[in-house]
Amino acid sequence: MARQCGPIFLECTWDDLTFYKWEGEYLVRRKSRLTREKVLTHPAFHKTRVAASRLVTASKIASSIYSDLPMDWRQFWMYRDFTGEAMIMIDNGATAQEAYDYLWKTYVEYWVLYQQATGITLKTGRKKQPVRPKKTYKTRLKHRTENPKCRRYRKLIGRNHWKSNYDNTAELIERERKRIAREKKLQWLEEQRLKERWMQEIITSGALRKKKRKREQQRQALQLKPPTQLVA
Repeated sequence: MARQCGPIFLECTWDDLTFYKWEGEYLVRRKSRLTREKVLTHPAFHKTRVAASRLVTASKIASSIYSDLPMDWRQFWMYRDFTGEAMIMIDNGATAQEAYDYLWKTYVEYWVLYQQATGITLKTGRKKQPVRPKKTYKTRLKHRTENPKCRRYRKLIGRNHWKSNYDNTAELIERERKRIAREKKLQWLEEQRLKERWMQEIITSGALRKKKRKREQQRQALQLKPPTQLVA
C-alpha cells in the first residue's frame, strides 16, 4: 500500500494498479487477483464462508421479526438492529431458533398481547401468499405439443439453439406467422371460389332443367292429336 503524492488524485484501476480513497487519504495498491471461485472453495476463506452463512441466517430471522411488527410503528433501522442482535447471539453459540424466540418475545409479543386485549387488528407486513397448485403433467405436455408458438419456435431454431441478443429469432417467427396467415387467406379464397362455382353450377343446372321442362311442355302442347273416327 502506498500513498498518492498528487497534485492529481485518482480513483480507478489502471493496468495492474488500483487507485482509491480510504479515510480521507488517496492510496494505491496492486490489483487484486481474488475471484469468486477462490472465495467459495479455498481453505483460507473458510471463516469468511462461515461468517457469511451466519449473516444469512441472522438476516432471515430479522426479516421475519420485522414483518410481524405493525406497519405504522416500525422503521427500517429496526431491521438492521435485529440483524445485529441475531448475529451476536449466533456468534455466542445460540441456535437460530433460540435467537428467533428471544427477538419475538422482546419485540413482537407485546403487539400480539395488545391485539388480544383490545380486539384491534394491526396491519403487519407479513403477506398471506396463496397456495397455487402446480401444473399437471397433461397441462405441461399440452403446452409443449399444442401451443403453436412453442412448436414453431422449436421448428425454426432447433432444440440446441444458443440464445443470444443478436439472433434473428423474432424475425423468423414473424416471417413464419405471416406465411401461415397468407396460406390461410389463400385457402379461404379458394374455398370461396369453389363455393361460388358450386352455387353457379346449381343455378345453371336448375335453369337448364327449367328450360328442358318448358320445352317438353311446349312440345306436348303442340303435338297433334290423332283425329277421332266418325261413327257411320
